Amino acid sequence: MTLVYEKNIPGPATHALVIGVGYFAHLPGGKGKLYPDNDGLGQLTSSPHSARAFANWLLTGYRNPSKQLSTIEMLISEPDDSTFTLVGGENKAVERATFSKVKKALLKWKGRGDKNQEHLLIFFFCGHGVSKGYATSLLMEDFGKIPENPLEHALSFRDFYDGMDICQARQQCYFIDACRTASPTLITRYNNYTGQPVIPGSAILAALGSRTAPIFYATVPGSTAYGRAGEASVFTDALLKALKGAGSNNLEEEGSWRVDTNTLNQGLDYLLRWTLGESSGVGQVISVDELVNFTLHYLDGNPIVPVSIGCKPSEANLAARLGYSKPEGVGTVIRPDTQDSDWHVELELGEYHFFAEFPNGGYSSDHQDRSVTPPFRKVSLEVAK
Repeated sequence: MTLVYEKNIPGPATHALVIGVGYFAHLPGGKGKLYPDNDGLGQLTSSPHSARAFANWLLTGYRNPSKQLSTIEMLISEPDDSTFTLVGGENKAVERATFSKVKKALLKWKGRGDKNQEHLLIFFFCGHGVSKGYATSLLMEDFGKIPENPLEHALSFRDFYDGMDICQARQQCYFIDACRTASPTLITRYNNYTGQPVIPGSAILAALGSRTAPIFYATVPGSTAYGRAGEASVFTDALLKALKGAGSNNLEEEGSWRVDTNTLNQGLDYLLRWTLGESSGVGQVISVDELVNFTLHYLDGNPIVPVSIGCKPSEANLAARLGYSKPEGVGTVIRPDTQDSDWHVELELGEYHFFAEFPNGGYSSDHQDRSVTPPFRKVSLEVAK
């Protein structure tokens, strides 16, 4: 494991563990002995990008004045040795996400949480997952190394989550960007064994007070989570947009925009439906367990909101000159190219003027003034032949 960031924060602080597993030594395409009953699992390219993108957000975007960022520990598996670039440009070598190293990292992460009940722990995982019902196994780089016990190198996530109730830190947040599909040759074959829990759960709840520890899954049990070749996954991309503003709210008595776990859930749901409505990944719907509301992050300014701009009927998009501006035509922006799809942009909270014009004729123009507020704004410009 690699501590890519460390800052001494007196009192309550935030400690993050970020894992991205894209290379699997014993799956097709890996350099180890092939695990034969792999159910079509293979190499992933999104996972390392997703892990780096989330860690970069922690460094550059995360803001929680009462629990400032203290540590980021990271493990990444990809074909070559991994590095992570810090804000100042320094490249730090990152250790691989083999199960033994992940186990050590989990125990150290838990140990940091034990130092103060008011610490916040954040866990992010992107990679392969398999499930049976609500039991999910997260596969590490050396999954399948022992053919007779392939899940020996997998984390039994729900068991680990239950075990983390003994950690002193009462605020925890988990992001699981992985498939939760059933596997005919895993879990069921091995008498419902789901991997190593690292910290086994207990039938006796910890006498530490209630724990607030929501789990944000990229998809519901039995379903697939979608990656994108060479870039962050669909879920991670939506998560980062939600943290920038789509998952935020503004309580008037405090006057600041913040991302609560409840509003983060709402923002993620909007963004995934929006993204997947125009992709092959239709059907990925987020799932949240143990949702208890608390403030995860404060925005440093106004939220950035995803906006979709398009014509109604949609076939007019290809001929349209789409644009937007601030009121009274300030700062006009025109779509740089014509496409038959809607135009997706990210705009700061505020009032905007949107328009669809047709210099070559064919349709009537439409102009609309709309407010842009979280979680999402769809602008449908009514045009007619």
